[in-house]
Amino acid sequence: MAVFRVYQHKTKKNYQAVPVGFSVAAFFASFLWAAANNLWGKAFLLFFGFMVMIGAAAAGALLNFPLLALSGLAGIALLPLWAGVQGQSWVCARLEAQNYQLVKRINSQSATQAIQAAKRSHQAAEERDAPAGHKPAATFGRDFRDIRDRSAANANQPPPKDFNARPWRKG
Repeated sequence: MAVFRVYQHKTKKNYQAVPVGFSVAAFFASFLWAAANNLWGKAFLLFFGFMVMIGAAAAGALLNFPLLALSGLAGIALLPLWAGVQGQSWVCARLEAQNYQLVKRINSQSATQAIQAAKRSHQAAEERDAPAGHKPAATFGRDFRDIRDRSAANANQPPPKDFNARPWRKG
């Protein structure tokens, strides 16, 4: 099961899910992947880095400088690795810059299932925080759908009634 970060836009209320960890697509198609994900600065940086490293490897081979050729080949090998390791965090930073906020981290099979679980927990929180005059529908027992989506133990339980009580204050 993969771990996803689910983001929600502050005004539009739409959701985006980003997987956590190494990005295989960013590793294999680094600057193309960055351009496809609207990371234009990173795409230019990766493209320029590839061109410089290919030029260094070619110059080292033509001028008989083996250290320059090896350093160019090492750069060609390390740029996709850098993109694969940092790719998902770049996407998260772009979403945060576009006024998205992190809603939750969820273990899920796919991004759509992660978004659906985030929507369910958001709806449950809205029902829990509903005004006192509004009675929600009766529930029988615990809802086990979202237990695996919570990061803390017993996070799916509502807070106790005296959760915000301050015993040191009178009145």
